Amino acid sequence: MKIRMIPPQAVACAALILLLVGVASLLISPAVSAAPQDANSLAAAAAIKWSSIGPREVVGVSGKVNAFAFVQSNPSVMYLGGGWGNTPKESPSQMGIYRTTDGGAHWTAADQGLTNPDGTISSVVNSLWLDQNNPSVVLASTEFGGTFKSTDAGSTWTNVDRSESTRFAFDGTNMYVASRKGVLVSTDDGSTWTVSLALTDGATTVVTVAGATFAGTEDGDVYKLSGSSWTKVGHPGTGPVHDLTVDPFDTKRIYANTDDQGVWNQALYASLDGGKTWTSVNCQCSIGPQAIAFSSVTPHRLFMGDDGSGAILYFVGDGNPNPSISAGAYGTGDVRYVIPVKGKSKSDDECFVLSDQGLATTSTCSSGSVNYIDAQINNTLVYSVAVSPDGKDVAAPLQDMNSASSTDGGKSWIGGPVYEGGEAWWHPDNSGYCYIAHPDVGLYVSTDRCATFSGVGLTPESLTFDPDNANTLYIVNGADGTSPDVEKSTDKGHTWNPTVWNFTNPYQVAVAPSDAKSVIVATGTTTTASKLFYSHDGGKSWKESSGLPKTLRVSPEDIYFPTHRFYAAFDPKDAQTILLADHDPKTDNILMFRSTDGGQTFTHVHTFVQPTPQRSWPNLLFPEKEKYRPEDSYYYATRFYGNRVVFNPTPKSGDPAVVVTTRFGAFLSMDLGTTWERIDRHSIAHQFEGAAWDGQGYLYISTYGQGIIRSTQPIQP
Repeated sequence: MKIRMIPPQAVACAALILLLVGVASLLISPAVSAAPQDANSLAAAAAIKWSSIGPREVVGVSGKVNAFAFVQSNPSVMYLGGGWGNTPKESPSQMGIYRTTDGGAHWTAADQGLTNPDGTISSVVNSLWLDQNNPSVVLASTEFGGTFKSTDAGSTWTNVDRSESTRFAFDGTNMYVASRKGVLVSTDDGSTWTVSLALTDGATTVVTVAGATFAGTEDGDVYKLSGSSWTKVGHPGTGPVHDLTVDPFDTKRIYANTDDQGVWNQALYASLDGGKTWTSVNCQCSIGPQAIAFSSVTPHRLFMGDDGSGAILYFVGDGNPNPSISAGAYGTGDVRYVIPVKGKSKSDDECFVLSDQGLATTSTCSSGSVNYIDAQINNTLVYSVAVSPDGKDVAAPLQDMNSASSTDGGKSWIGGPVYEGGEAWWHPDNSGYCYIAHPDVGLYVSTDRCATFSGVGLTPESLTFDPDNANTLYIVNGADGTSPDVEKSTDKGHTWNPTVWNFTNPYQVAVAPSDAKSVIVATGTTTTASKLFYSHDGGKSWKESSGLPKTLRVSPEDIYFPTHRFYAAFDPKDAQTILLADHDPKTDNILMFRSTDGGQTFTHVHTFVQPTPQRSWPNLLFPEKEKYRPEDSYYYATRFYGNRVVFNPTPKSGDPAVVVTTRFGAFLSMDLGTTWERIDRHSIAHQFEGAAWDGQGYLYISTYGQGIIRSTQPIQP
């Protein structure tokens, strides 16, 4: 069972922020820059292969699962995938598709042919469907690649429609899929598709139960199919319909969870007249009714999955606005979907549970416990990564579970000290000191190569090292919304005191690895423009950098992500050279700036263009009851999206290679930022945040759905 270490509201914030930072991971075009000056180096970089080193089986679970299918005549054969789900209010997992033939003891990737138009793996998989009469036929709905079909049990895939798609339904003759075009229909087992219900803003879900077919839309409407015609029957809630479930014992009983505009999670509604009228239902959830499904065994029983309740919940689906809710099988986490099926019990369903912690099963949905069966898959969403020069010691903050660390290069993993979020660092003097800074719960220091950690307190966000004195560190403290400041430690991070540097809302501090007197500090909030300040005398005097944009956030009254902020890094060999990544909230592009005078002036050198996602990102206002941090706090502007700039700290010769991580790819430059090459073409995931280099030139990147990936060859020894 998952143990939470921060308040549920903080997890809610984390989930929202992750959603809004992660949705366009696979949309960038293959070419992002002009021909490089050093063609051989960047050409080699474009062909980089990757292997995932974990984390795996840290606490017996994996990561976010949104898609699932199994062979009813042979339940040992299962497929799963990680995606975004029906509506865009959740951080996307990019795990692609995995298949097992032995009931989950072993899983293998099944991604051949599952490609986006640019050739990258279409790894954001929203749903899977399997033809029970011909189990070799499997369909997959993906966020950016569209719908795919396999006729050889997942060994290879062929694209059959390029519009973003979410859920499948089958009425015994026709196959339906909810897509950006509306509801599509196929009469040839998913090989070809035509529009059955055209919708301007698209369909979010479609369901067929006992001969009744309904669809939910992005506009919040519910449609019913009669013959070949669709009729709009009702409108639950105030936002998009997330999902629908129909009672197989009475198809006029329908429940919907909707992504109401006022909150980030779902709201529950019931209809007893086939979707014409709807009643708001108090789900009594810790976060929201993210999963709903009627029992296939017990008449009118509705199963519900909550974000963090720890059990499958159930109650009588009779339209009662305040139902009596019972806790069923326990051991769940953040549940996305519950799939009840007829099992051995005549009085209870067998259930498959798709959650942020992986795929679980239970033979009795309303009692007992669940068993996770996909822990060996490296499907973890990782925020940051720290690695020792020899590559043996690794630390990683994770989503929806505790941080993890390894002391054997990823062969085995143990749980760490913080839950959901944070950043990790390895001390550059290679003394075995390892750090995880979590802005909710504090700074944690390891003196034994990331094996064990001790809490220090603080509410930290950014950490940097003094190159002249191994004992001296700097950190930004106050990420919890208190008055932030830059603090200094002279004992390798065990104790801290404020510096005399006077900044308003700092969020990043960095000291040049080659010159302890060269320091930069970035400041700003979600409602004010970011600024960068530099010092060439160790912080005695400060001046503001010029040449950087002053863009404000798009809509200050909304919580809109990602916000406009800087992330800067010094060239490890030359303190005069600084690269800075800036996210432009008006375009969602990543703007790269370079300074060659130690931060005095910056010049725009490159733009990473992010195409518009097929499904728009919501702008959400947190109501008072859901708030965890003030809306004008820079807390929201930080840790939950990428745009990290990370240099190779120990190149043997030439300019150090530098990587930029984004939510739509990772990019490498060998000429200090002038030209760039995309380097994630051969990875499964394409949304990244943290990055680190070991002493041999291997690059490690934290992904959203593939754990930590490591280049299979040194990029720059």
